[in-house]
Order: sequence, then C-alpha cells, then structure tokens
Amino acid sequence: MEQYSYTTVRLASFHDFRDYVQQFSESWAFRGQVDAAWILNNAIERTDFIRQGNGIEAKFVAEFQRGARNYLTKDQIPEHLIEWLALMQHHGAPTRLLDLTRSPFIAAYFAFEFAPVSTDYHVAVWCLNVEHLRTAALEVLSQEFGEALKETNNLINESLFEVLFYQNNKNLVFPVEPFRMNRRYSLQQSIFLSTGTSEMPFMEQLQFLEDTMQKAIVKVEIPSCHKKEALRELLKMNLHRASLFPDLDGYALSIKLRYNSMKSPEEWAQEQESKRSDTNYPFLP
Repeated sequence: MEQYSYTTVRLASFHDFRDYVQQFSESWAFRGQVDAAWILNNAIERTDFIRQGNGIEAKFVAEFQRGARNYLTKDQIPEHLIEWLALMQHHGAPTRLLDLTRSPFIAAYFAFEFAPVSTDYHVAVWCLNVEHLRTAALEVLSQEFGEALKETNNLINESLFEVLFYQNNKNLVFPVEPFRMNRRYSLQQSIFLSTGTSEMPFMEQLQFLEDTMQKAIVKVEIPSCHKKEALRELLKMNLHRASLFPDLDGYALSIKLRYNSMKSPEEWAQEQESKRSDTNYPFLP
C-alpha cells in the first residue's frame, strides 16, 4: 500500500486526459512517467554513492565543476549553483533536481514515448502545484531566513539556494528556475523542483505539505494502449522528439516514433469509409 497521501485519478483515454487537465491553472507543473507504478524521485537518490553521506553530493558537484570547465567556453560556464545543477541534469549527471514542464501535453509525450502498448499497463502524468510548494517552503524557511527573504521579496534566489544546498538539512521541496536555460529546457518549458536535502527520498520530503498534499499533488493514470492515438494527437500540437530535442538524434527518433504510431492500412480504410458514410461529417475524408 502506498504511504503517501497524494490524489490518484484514473482516466479511460488520452481524450479524457485532454479534457481533465484544462482545469489546472498556471500554478501547476507536470511530469510524465512511463510507468504509473513509479513514484517521484530525483536522480541522485537512485545512486549508490549518496548513501555514503559526509558531504558526498557537494564533492560530486565540485568535481563536475572542475572537470566541466575543460568542455565549456567562457560564456557557457554557469554563474550560480542552480545553473550548475541544471547543466549537470541536462548532461545526465545525477542531482537533487527533478525536472517538470509547464505543459501537461509535453509531460504526456514523455509518459507515452517509450511505453508499451498494453491494456494492462498505465502511464502517469504527475500534476504538482508548484506555487503552493513555493508558499509552503517559504513558510518553513522564514523561521530561519526571514530577513533574507524580506530582502528578496520572498524569492529563493541563487544565494539562498546555495546556503540550503550546503546546509543539506531541510525537509521540504520547492521550485527553482535557473536564470539561464539551455535551448532544450526552454523548448520543454522546464521548471525544476529541488529537495532541501539529498539524504531523504523526494516523496518523503513532499510530506512537509501535510494535509494539503492531496490537493497539491495529483497522479493521473492513462492506459498505455492509447499510446498511438496520444502520439498522433501530440504530433498535431507539434510535440514530438525533434521539437523537444532539436538535434539530429531527436529528429531521427521522431521519424521512427511517427512511423510506429501510424494507423495500419486497415484502420485507415475503416476511418475513411466511416467518414464517407457519415452524412453529418462536413468535409472530405
């Protein structure tokens, strides 16, 4: 039995998902996951070395910062720790950040992209009220950093984030947005959630929301048998691998996924015939 008190919603189809997410305001962000059985966790909690403690995360970041300078131009070198962590995340190094998107449909794309087509399998789109997370985190942090927060108009800025990172002792989750974002993250409308410590699982730190968690965290499950329909609909929104990963690898994979999602000749013929025989259908099939 799951011990976490978020809300779970099961929908019958991708069409239902499109309707369901219309209710969410701009306060929400989304994360698609290929398996609905997975909970939310960041990459660093899935590593073996994080269990060593003793400031191992800070040492890992420092080593990346030293080595990465050999591969970056002067203009590409991040100015702040938040930007360093975003750069690490972009290149596959584990961090305490969890990446989300402002678009529920981009999240749906990532949920369906590599999912098996099965009636017994569900993908998930997690919906998180990041503004509520921000407000709840500020309420906790104001007890220790009240004066600093007054100076920043209640923003967790780069300086405060760095203090929280190296203290590594706060049990909470809050949104962060690096000032400089690479092209991929901009296209994906990315926003990150950071934990207050790397020594406790992400889901456990979400518990700081207490009785508001059910209203701020929603997991939407969709049967993966609707994968092809979903990817075709998302393609109409210009959401595909090439648009989200603008390089040759992304383009190549987008073609593969588009062809794999095409209707079979039988399905195509059936659809054409259905529209021809439908006297209420106003267009050519």
